Amino acid sequence: MHIKFKLLRLNSLRFRAGILFLSVLMTPLSTFGITSYAHTIEESIYLSGTWTRDAVGWRFFNQYNASYPAGQWAEYEGYSYYFMQNGYLATGWDTYQGHWYYFNKDTGKTEGAMEKGWIFDPNYNGWFYTNDLGIMITGWHKIEGFWYYFNQSSDGVLGLMATNTVIDGSYVDPNGIMNEER
Repeated sequence: MHIKFKLLRLNSLRFRAGILFLSVLMTPLSTFGITSYAHTIEESIYLSGTWTRDAVGWRFFNQYNASYPAGQWAEYEGYSYYFMQNGYLATGWDTYQGHWYYFNKDTGKTEGAMEKGWIFDPNYNGWFYTNDLGIMITGWHKIEGFWYYFNQSSDGVLGLMATNTVIDGSYVDPNGIMNEER
């Protein structure tokens, strides 16, 4: 009887430890002071499992809840990823809550990782810029001491850096840098 009670108590402790571990996994990253590069920290989930690839693209099998994240931001090995509603990893340009983000299209370890900063898109033969949250910028912006203009209108290519033209009475050179003080 005494041995049976100890086993029940030990199993109960293991069960409670398991529940605690799972609750930690489901807790938003901000609770632990972790900085996310996703749209907001609360939108990111913790991933632990296996990457799988099929004809459509990459998915992540999350071993703790036996599911594929869908319509969610996730942090994995220091990178931010977005899983579309169909459960596949976003690559290239994609929108989320009205903002454009760029996710690495190159095959390799960081495929699908959200990119920040300067992005050259060969499809448009031009440069774009995403801020520290990964959101595409538009309009006039001062970056590293120079003014640049990024198309604000969707009648052209939204976010594309202007080059070798006059915008709002200011000339931008072939590198996109405004040649006048603003």
